[in-house]
This record gives sequence, structure tokens and C-alpha cells, in this order.
Amino acid sequence: MVEKMKILSYIYYFITSFRNFLYDKGLLPIYHVKGVEIICIGNISVGGTGKTPAVQFFVKKLQKMGKNVAVVSRGYRGKRKNEPCLVSDGRVIFASPQESGDEPYIHALNLNVPIIVSKNRYHACLFARKHFYVDTIVLDDGFQHRRLARNWDVVLVDATNPFGGRYLLPWGTLRESFKNGAKRAEEFIITKSDLVSEREVEKIKKYLKSSFHKEISVAKHGVHSLRDMAGNLKPLFWIQGKRVLIFSGLANPLNFEKTVLALEPSYIERIDFMDHHNFKEKDLLRIERRAEQMEADYILTTEKDFVKFPKHLNIPNLYVLKIEFTMLEDHSLKTWRII
Repeated sequence: MVEKMKILSYIYYFITSFRNFLYDKGLLPIYHVKGVEIICIGNISVGGTGKTPAVQFFVKKLQKMGKNVAVVSRGYRGKRKNEPCLVSDGRVIFASPQESGDEPYIHALNLNVPIIVSKNRYHACLFARKHFYVDTIVLDDGFQHRRLARNWDVVLVDATNPFGGRYLLPWGTLRESFKNGAKRAEEFIITKSDLVSEREVEKIKKYLKSSFHKEISVAKHGVHSLRDMAGNLKPLFWIQGKRVLIFSGLANPLNFEKTVLALEPSYIERIDFMDHHNFKEKDLLRIERRAEQMEADYILTTEKDFVKFPKHLNIPNLYVLKIEFTMLEDHSLKTWRII
């Protein structure tokens, strides 16, 4: 099985490398959106690098610079009848998380800019320009979507697994060769730096700087707040010394566990679901049973997972951890040329 997975990884490497070669040589079309700056927030490995809070950071930063911004996303696993789909116009949310996908819906909850999803991101960008007169679009997770031209590519590097195990899917977690992909980046952000040692962060910075000569920022993903199902804020010290059950549908649930462990619970158990999981009533019954068996004081999940809960269900002692993206060393957009 191991050898088979490695062979599949090599095949995937050749496919992605050949595809990139075709784009590099102009043999595959690249579509430009005139009059709009497109800034892509992406990664080279699959999931778990912290794109969602990073996108929100860049939107707010661009707004402070006086830019009229929209967010465009593929809307992964969203089930919708029409595309492009307007998730939010910046004031009103028009789509459910099941239609938009979880990340775009979270953007709609936390940002006051238009959020548009479509499998055809070029059409989504045209829609944003036509209906909202934007001058800047933040592309959520589009680094490998090369048919759409960008002005600036920001690549996130997860400090806990910076190089995706050095193998492409399915043996590793890389979407393409790290070395080849990183050459297209304008800048890097090392994320989740608080989950590794300072020495490890410096080691990653040194490699990126010496190999690619691009600007490097460093960010952490700390707990911003604890909220109950009604949205009421609760003190984080509640978790200290308590028995806690956590659950999530994330690409890297171990990082969520590390974040909760920093709050010093006395005991913790974890239930993992598939990334982007849409929760059903049977899932929540399973969670409640496990919490009862382990005598959990609190049940914790992420904002990304909570938005996909069935609205009519209520779990006692369920709280949502909201994660905040904080720059520790901010060199982002330092050399970006504004049109």
C-alpha cells in the first residue's frame, strides 16, 4: 500500500508539473480582469494553513488602505443552483453555509464586503467588478488556479508542517512541488508560529529567504474568544482545569487540539470528522453521547464547524472557539504596487 501511494504521488507530480509548464509557456489560456487588482491567498499543501483568518486580515488591511474590496472563492462543497452566487453584499447574507461552503459563509459573518463564490472564479471576479465596482479582489485559496491572472500571490506556510511531508498527494499533503510552486509566490507568511518553537520558525524563515528571496511575515493563530450557541462571550479561563471534548471537521485537527491545550484543561478528548463536513443530527447525538461518557464539563468546536450545525439543534455546554490571526512580523504587501 505504501509503495502504491508513493507511485501515485509521483504520477501526480508529473501531471501538476506538466500543467504548470503549459501555463508557463503560454500554451494554456490565462484570463485577466481589467481594472482590478487580484491578490491571492493560497498555499502549496492541502488545508490547515489558516487561510480563512488570513483572508480576513488582508481584506481589513486593504480597506484601511482605501481600497474597495470583494472576496472571491470557489465555495468548496457548496451546493447551489446558480453561479456566480452572491453570498453577501457586505450588509446582508443571501446564501446558507450549505450553498456557499463554510469559509465564504464565515467571511460573510465577519466582513462588510461582497462575498462571491463560483467554480469559475474568472466569472466571479467579473461579477464583482460589474455589480460592486471593486478595485481589489482577494482570492481565497486560488494559488493553483492558474487560469485566472493575479497581481500578487501570498503563500501561507504552516509552521507545524511547512513542506507537506515533502511528497505530493496522496502520500504527502503537497498540491504541487513546493520548490516549483514557491517560485511563483510574491511573499510568504509562516502561520501557526505559536504552535512550534522559535528555533523552528527561524529555520523555516532561513530556508524560504535563502531559497526564494521573497518577503516573509510571521503570524500566530491564537484564541480570540469563547462564545456560547447564542453568541454570548464567555471568559477563556473557564476551560482551565476542566474536562473538555472537542470536535471538528478540519484538515488538521491536531492543531485545534494544541490550541485548546494551551487553555489548560485537565483532560481532553477529540472527535474528528472529514474536512468541510456537513453535520447531521446523528453526528450531534454521537457528540452528546461521548461527552456524557467522559463526563465533559464543556464541548468545544470551531467557528467553521459551528456554522454548519442544523439550526434547530441545541447541545448543552457547547462553546465555539473563535481564532484570531495576528501578525508577529508583518511585511505583507510591502512591495505590492497599487494601481
